[in-house]
Amino acid sequence: MAVETSVAAPDAQRGQWAGTGMVLGSATAFGTLAIFAKLGYASGLGTEQTLASRFLLAAIGMIVLALALGQNPTRLGRSRLLTLFGLGAVVYTGQSLTYFIALRSLEASLVVLIAYIYPSLVVIAGWLFLRRVVSAWHGVALAMSFAGVALLVGGADFHLSWALAWPLLLAIASPTIYTGYILIGERVMTSVPAVAASAVIMSGAALAFCILAALNHQLALPRNAGGWAVGIGIALFPTMIAISLFLAGLPRIGAARAALLSTWEPVVTVFLAVVVLGDRLSLVQVAGGILVIVAVVVVQAAHLWRPGLPNALK
Repeated sequence: MAVETSVAAPDAQRGQWAGTGMVLGSATAFGTLAIFAKLGYASGLGTEQTLASRFLLAAIGMIVLALALGQNPTRLGRSRLLTLFGLGAVVYTGQSLTYFIALRSLEASLVVLIAYIYPSLVVIAGWLFLRRVVSAWHGVALAMSFAGVALLVGGADFHLSWALAWPLLLAIASPTIYTGYILIGERVMTSVPAVAASAVIMSGAALAFCILAALNHQLALPRNAGGWAVGIGIALFPTMIAISLFLAGLPRIGAARAALLSTWEPVVTVFLAVVVLGDRLSLVQVAGGILVIVAVVVVQAAHLWRPGLPNALK
Protein backbone atom coordinates (compact mmCIF):
# COMPACT_ATOMS: atom_id res chain seq x y z
CA MET A 1 0.00 0.00 0.00
CA ALA A 2 2.88 2.38 0.86
CA VAL A 3 4.51 1.68 -2.50
CA GLU A 4 1.27 2.38 -4.34
CA THR A 5 0.87 5.66 -2.44
CA SER A 6 4.43 6.77 -3.20
CA VAL A 7 3.91 6.03 -6.89
CA ALA A 8 0.51 7.78 -7.01
CA ALA A 9 1.88 10.99 -5.45
CA PRO A 10 4.30 11.85 -8.30
CA ASP A 11 1.63 10.93 -10.84
CA ALA A 12 -0.84 13.27 -9.15
CA GLN A 13 1.77 16.03 -9.04
CA ARG A 14 2.55 15.58 -12.72
CA GLY A 15 -1.19 15.76 -13.43
CA GLN A 16 -1.39 19.01 -11.47
CA TRP A 17 1.52 20.53 -13.40
CA ALA A 18 0.04 19.36 -16.70
CA GLY A 19 -3.36 20.81 -15.79
CA THR A 20 -1.78 24.10 -14.76
CA GLY A 21 0.07 24.31 -18.07
CA MET A 22 -3.11 23.50 -20.01
CA VAL A 23 -5.19 26.18 -18.27
CA LEU A 24 -2.44 28.79 -18.64
CA GLY A 25 -2.17 27.83 -22.31
CA SER A 26 -5.95 28.21 -22.59
CA ALA A 27 -5.82 31.67 -20.99
CA THR A 28 -3.02 32.68 -23.34
CA ALA A 29 -5.02 31.51 -26.34
CA PHE A 30 -8.17 33.28 -25.11
CA GLY A 31 -6.06 36.41 -24.68
CA THR A 32 -5.55 36.63 -28.44
CA LEU A 33 -9.28 37.03 -29.18
CA ALA A 34 -9.45 40.83 -29.07
CA ILE A 35 -6.20 41.07 -31.04
CA PHE A 36 -7.56 38.86 -33.83
CA ALA A 37 -10.73 40.96 -33.89
CA LYS A 38 -8.76 44.18 -34.33
CA LEU A 39 -6.57 42.61 -37.03
CA GLY A 40 -9.70 41.32 -38.77
CA TYR A 41 -11.22 44.79 -38.88
CA ALA A 42 -7.94 46.17 -40.24
CA SER A 43 -8.01 43.56 -43.03
CA GLY A 44 -11.53 44.58 -44.06
CA LEU A 45 -13.62 41.94 -42.28
CA GLY A 46 -17.02 42.96 -40.89
CA THR A 47 -18.16 42.23 -37.35
CA GLU A 48 -20.78 39.62 -38.25
CA GLN A 49 -18.52 38.18 -40.96
CA THR A 50 -15.69 37.68 -38.44
CA LEU A 51 -17.95 36.08 -35.86
CA ALA A 52 -19.70 33.86 -38.41
CA SER A 53 -16.38 32.46 -39.63
CA ARG A 54 -15.14 32.05 -36.05
CA PHE A 55 -18.09 30.03 -34.81
CA LEU A 56 -18.78 28.11 -38.01
CA LEU A 57 -15.23 26.73 -38.21
CA ALA A 58 -15.09 26.23 -34.44
CA ALA A 59 -18.44 24.41 -34.36
CA ILE A 60 -17.24 22.00 -37.04
CA GLY A 61 -14.01 21.39 -35.14
CA MET A 62 -15.76 20.86 -31.80
CA ILE A 63 -18.31 18.48 -33.32
CA VAL A 64 -15.45 16.39 -34.74
CA LEU A 65 -13.71 16.45 -31.33
CA ALA A 66 -16.92 15.49 -29.53
CA LEU A 67 -17.47 12.53 -31.86
CA ALA A 68 -13.83 11.46 -31.45
CA LEU A 69 -14.31 11.45 -27.67
CA GLY A 70 -17.54 9.47 -27.91
CA GLN A 71 -19.70 12.45 -26.94
CA ASN A 72 -22.21 12.45 -29.78
CA PRO A 73 -24.21 15.68 -29.39
CA THR A 74 -27.33 14.09 -30.89
CA ARG A 75 -27.54 11.76 -27.89
CA LEU A 76 -28.12 14.62 -25.44
CA GLY A 77 -31.88 14.51 -25.95
CA ARG A 78 -34.20 17.00 -27.62
CA SER A 79 -34.79 19.16 -24.54
CA ARG A 80 -31.10 19.56 -23.71
CA LEU A 81 -30.19 20.11 -27.34
CA LEU A 82 -32.73 22.91 -27.69
CA THR A 83 -31.63 24.53 -24.43
CA LEU A 84 -27.93 24.43 -25.31
CA PHE A 85 -28.60 25.55 -28.89
CA GLY A 86 -30.69 28.46 -27.64
CA LEU A 87 -28.00 29.36 -25.11
CA GLY A 88 -25.54 29.70 -27.96
CA ALA A 89 -27.89 31.29 -30.50
CA VAL A 90 -29.29 33.96 -28.15
CA VAL A 91 -27.26 34.56 -25.00
CA TYR A 92 -23.74 33.75 -26.19
CA THR A 93 -24.40 35.49 -29.49
CA GLY A 94 -25.45 38.64 -27.64
CA GLN A 95 -22.32 38.58 -25.49
CA SER A 96 -19.95 38.08 -28.44
CA LEU A 97 -21.69 40.68 -30.62
CA THR A 98 -21.56 43.44 -28.01
CA TYR A 99 -17.90 42.64 -27.26
CA PHE A 100 -16.84 42.72 -30.91
CA ILE A 101 -18.81 45.88 -31.75
CA ALA A 102 -17.13 47.64 -28.80
CA LEU A 103 -13.76 46.58 -30.19
CA ARG A 104 -14.44 48.48 -33.43
CA SER A 105 -14.18 51.83 -31.61
CA LEU A 106 -12.32 51.19 -28.34
CA GLU A 107 -8.84 49.92 -27.60
CA ALA A 108 -8.56 46.16 -27.07
CA SER A 109 -6.87 46.59 -23.68
CA LEU A 110 -9.74 48.76 -22.40
CA VAL A 111 -12.48 46.42 -23.63
CA VAL A 112 -10.94 43.25 -22.21
CA LEU A 113 -10.32 44.80 -18.79
CA ILE A 114 -13.91 46.05 -18.62
CA ALA A 115 -15.06 42.56 -19.61
CA TYR A 116 -13.33 41.12 -16.56
CA ILE A 117 -15.82 42.66 -14.16
CA TYR A 118 -18.04 39.64 -14.90
CA PRO A 119 -17.01 37.65 -11.77
CA SER A 120 -18.21 40.57 -9.64
CA LEU A 121 -21.43 40.77 -11.66
CA VAL A 122 -21.96 37.04 -11.06
CA VAL A 123 -21.68 37.70 -7.33
CA ILE A 124 -24.32 40.45 -7.52
CA ALA A 125 -26.65 38.38 -9.72
CA GLY A 126 -26.24 35.37 -7.44
CA TRP A 127 -27.25 37.50 -4.46
CA LEU A 128 -30.18 39.15 -6.24
CA PHE A 129 -31.69 36.15 -8.01
CA LEU A 130 -30.32 33.00 -6.33
CA ARG A 131 -30.19 34.26 -2.72
CA ARG A 132 -26.50 33.50 -2.37
CA VAL A 133 -24.72 34.89 0.67
CA VAL A 134 -22.66 38.06 0.20
CA SER A 135 -19.71 38.36 2.59
CA ALA A 136 -17.27 41.15 3.39
CA TRP A 137 -14.88 39.70 0.79
CA HIS A 138 -17.61 40.09 -1.79
CA GLY A 139 -17.88 43.75 -0.89
CA VAL A 140 -14.11 44.24 -1.21
CA ALA A 141 -14.02 42.55 -4.60
CA LEU A 142 -17.02 44.47 -5.90
CA ALA A 143 -15.64 47.82 -4.76
CA MET A 144 -12.27 47.12 -6.37
CA SER A 145 -13.86 45.89 -9.59
CA PHE A 146 -16.11 48.88 -10.16
CA ALA A 147 -13.48 51.38 -8.98
CA GLY A 148 -11.17 49.78 -11.54
CA VAL A 149 -13.67 50.27 -14.36
CA ALA A 150 -14.16 53.91 -13.32
CA LEU A 151 -10.40 54.47 -13.51
CA LEU A 152 -10.15 52.63 -16.84
CA VAL A 153 -12.82 54.79 -18.45
CA GLY A 154 -11.94 58.00 -16.63
CA GLY A 155 -8.25 57.68 -17.45
CA ALA A 156 -8.77 57.02 -21.16
CA ASP A 157 -7.27 59.59 -23.48
CA PHE A 158 -10.42 60.52 -25.36
CA HIS A 159 -13.25 63.01 -25.10
CA LEU A 160 -16.48 61.21 -24.27
CA SER A 161 -19.08 61.74 -26.97
CA TRP A 162 -22.22 60.00 -28.15
CA ALA A 163 -20.08 58.18 -30.71
CA LEU A 164 -17.96 56.66 -27.92
CA ALA A 165 -20.71 56.39 -25.32
CA TRP A 166 -22.42 53.63 -27.33
CA PRO A 167 -19.29 51.41 -27.61
CA LEU A 168 -18.63 51.93 -23.90
CA LEU A 169 -22.17 50.83 -23.07
CA LEU A 170 -21.70 47.76 -25.27
CA ALA A 171 -18.36 47.00 -23.60
CA ILE A 172 -20.18 46.98 -20.24
CA ALA A 173 -23.16 45.07 -21.68
CA SER A 174 -20.90 42.21 -22.79
CA PRO A 175 -19.88 41.00 -19.29
CA THR A 176 -23.44 41.68 -18.10
CA ILE A 177 -24.84 39.28 -20.72
CA TYR A 178 -22.01 36.83 -19.99
CA THR A 179 -23.12 36.82 -16.35
CA GLY A 180 -26.54 35.57 -17.44
CA TYR A 181 -24.87 32.98 -19.65
CA ILE A 182 -22.84 31.66 -16.70
CA LEU A 183 -25.77 31.45 -14.31
CA ILE A 184 -27.92 29.64 -16.88
CA GLY A 185 -25.04 27.45 -17.95
CA GLU A 186 -24.26 26.39 -14.37
CA ARG A 187 -27.52 24.47 -14.24
CA VAL A 188 -27.55 23.22 -17.82
CA MET A 189 -23.94 22.02 -18.01
CA THR A 190 -23.91 19.98 -14.82
CA SER A 191 -25.69 17.05 -16.45
CA VAL A 192 -24.17 17.00 -19.94
CA PRO A 193 -20.73 16.08 -21.39
CA ALA A 194 -18.66 19.26 -21.66
CA VAL A 195 -17.29 18.89 -25.20
CA ALA A 196 -20.63 17.81 -26.70
CA ALA A 197 -22.40 20.71 -24.96
CA SER A 198 -19.77 23.17 -26.17
CA ALA A 199 -20.21 21.89 -29.73
CA VAL A 200 -23.98 22.48 -29.57
CA ILE A 201 -23.59 25.96 -28.05
CA MET A 202 -21.12 26.96 -30.75
CA SER A 203 -23.41 25.54 -33.43
CA GLY A 204 -26.20 27.77 -32.14
CA ALA A 205 -23.90 30.80 -32.21
CA ALA A 206 -22.68 29.86 -35.69
CA LEU A 207 -26.22 29.72 -37.10
CA ALA A 208 -27.17 33.01 -35.44
CA PHE A 209 -24.11 34.83 -36.77
CA CYS A 210 -24.52 33.38 -40.26
CA ILE A 211 -28.08 34.76 -40.31
CA LEU A 212 -26.91 38.15 -38.97
CA ALA A 213 -24.08 38.23 -41.52
CA ALA A 214 -26.51 37.45 -44.35
CA LEU A 215 -28.91 40.18 -43.23
CA ASN A 216 -26.02 42.67 -43.19
CA HIS A 217 -24.65 41.42 -46.54
CA GLN A 218 -21.50 40.13 -44.83
CA LEU A 219 -21.93 36.40 -45.41
CA ALA A 220 -18.94 36.16 -47.71
CA LEU A 221 -15.46 34.70 -47.83
CA PRO A 222 -12.50 36.95 -46.89
CA ARG A 223 -11.21 39.00 -49.81
CA ASN A 224 -7.50 38.84 -49.00
CA ALA A 225 -4.83 36.71 -47.37
CA GLY A 226 -4.99 38.78 -44.17
CA GLY A 227 -8.71 38.11 -43.85
CA TRP A 228 -8.21 34.37 -44.35
CA ALA A 229 -5.41 34.33 -41.76
CA VAL A 230 -7.60 36.10 -39.19
CA GLY A 231 -10.66 33.96 -39.97
CA ILE A 232 -8.74 30.72 -39.47
CA GLY A 233 -6.69 32.04 -36.56
CA ILE A 234 -9.66 33.31 -34.56
CA ALA A 235 -11.44 29.97 -34.93
CA LEU A 236 -8.32 28.00 -34.05
CA PHE A 237 -6.48 29.77 -31.22
CA PRO A 238 -8.98 31.69 -29.00
CA THR A 239 -11.75 29.20 -29.70
CA MET A 240 -10.94 25.54 -30.42
CA ILE A 241 -7.48 25.40 -28.81
CA ALA A 242 -8.47 27.60 -25.85
CA ILE A 243 -11.64 25.66 -25.08
CA SER A 244 -10.02 22.24 -25.55
CA LEU A 245 -7.09 23.09 -23.26
CA PHE A 246 -9.41 24.50 -20.60
CA LEU A 247 -11.66 21.43 -20.63
CA ALA A 248 -8.61 19.14 -20.52
CA GLY A 249 -6.99 20.99 -17.63
CA LEU A 250 -10.13 21.51 -15.55
CA PRO A 251 -10.45 17.97 -14.11
CA ARG A 252 -6.73 17.92 -13.30
CA ILE A 253 -6.68 21.03 -11.07
CA GLY A 254 -10.33 21.78 -10.28
CA ALA A 255 -12.62 24.67 -11.13
CA ALA A 256 -11.38 27.07 -8.42
CA ARG A 257 -7.71 26.92 -9.44
CA ALA A 258 -8.61 26.93 -13.13
CA ALA A 259 -10.62 30.11 -12.68
CA LEU A 260 -7.78 31.75 -10.74
CA LEU A 261 -5.22 30.88 -13.42
CA SER A 262 -7.58 32.21 -16.10
CA THR A 263 -6.91 35.74 -14.83
CA TRP A 264 -3.75 35.47 -16.95
CA GLU A 265 -5.97 36.13 -19.99
CA PRO A 266 -6.37 39.94 -19.69
CA VAL A 267 -2.64 40.26 -18.96
CA VAL A 268 -1.91 38.54 -22.27
CA THR A 269 -4.42 40.71 -24.12
CA VAL A 270 -3.04 43.96 -22.72
CA PHE A 271 0.54 42.90 -23.50
CA LEU A 272 -0.32 41.93 -27.08
CA ALA A 273 -2.42 45.08 -27.53
CA VAL A 274 0.58 47.21 -26.57
CA VAL A 275 3.09 45.23 -28.65
CA VAL A 276 1.00 44.40 -31.73
CA LEU A 277 -1.62 47.15 -31.87
CA GLY A 278 0.26 50.00 -30.25
CA ASP A 279 -2.27 50.54 -27.44
CA ARG A 280 -1.15 52.86 -24.68
CA LEU A 281 -2.59 52.89 -21.17
CA SER A 282 -2.27 55.90 -18.89
CA LEU A 283 -1.04 55.39 -15.32
CA VAL A 284 -4.63 55.86 -14.11
CA GLN A 285 -5.80 53.10 -16.47
CA VAL A 286 -2.98 50.80 -15.38
CA ALA A 287 -4.13 51.27 -11.79
CA GLY A 288 -7.72 50.54 -12.86
CA GLY A 289 -6.70 47.40 -14.72
CA ILE A 290 -4.75 46.15 -11.70
CA LEU A 291 -7.80 46.73 -9.48
CA VAL A 292 -10.03 44.73 -11.85
CA ILE A 293 -7.60 41.79 -12.02
CA VAL A 294 -6.93 41.81 -8.25
CA ALA A 295 -10.71 41.82 -7.66
CA VAL A 296 -11.02 38.67 -9.77
CA VAL A 297 -8.17 37.06 -7.81
CA VAL A 298 -9.85 37.97 -4.51
CA VAL A 299 -13.13 36.39 -5.65
CA GLN A 300 -11.44 33.21 -6.89
CA ALA A 301 -8.93 32.74 -4.07
CA ALA A 302 -11.62 33.18 -1.43
CA HIS A 303 -13.77 30.56 -3.22
CA LEU A 304 -16.61 33.06 -3.40
CA TRP A 305 -17.54 32.14 -6.93
CA ARG A 306 -16.95 28.70 -8.37
CA PRO A 307 -17.37 28.71 -12.13
CA GLY A 308 -18.45 25.60 -13.94
CA LEU A 309 -17.70 24.39 -17.43
CA PRO A 310 -19.53 27.18 -19.28
CA ASN A 311 -16.56 29.47 -18.65
CA ALA A 312 -14.56 27.46 -21.15
CA LEU A 313 -16.44 29.52 -23.75
CA LYS A 314 -15.62 33.17 -24.33
